[in-house]
Amino acid sequence: MAGAEEFWAELVRADRSAFNKTTLKGHNPKTVRKIVGDSSRGCLAIKVLKSADLYRRIEGSWYGIVLGADSAT
Repeated sequence: MAGAEEFWAELVRADRSAFNKTTLKGHNPKTVRKIVGDSSRGCLAIKVLKSADLYRRIEGSWYGIVLGADSAT
């Protein structure tokens, strides 16, 4: 886990102490993911306090992208 924490800390330019407790997901032997085992760096989950405005802006951008793609086809 330390390797994954170091990977994400370096990628987002944050100190590892800024991260919450690391958790492991249960093993799924039927996974279709391509990156599994020791090469997996996991998933970085981010919590943003008072994020309603940010969420709405991201959601609006997403709808714009999706609707724009639909009209282009």
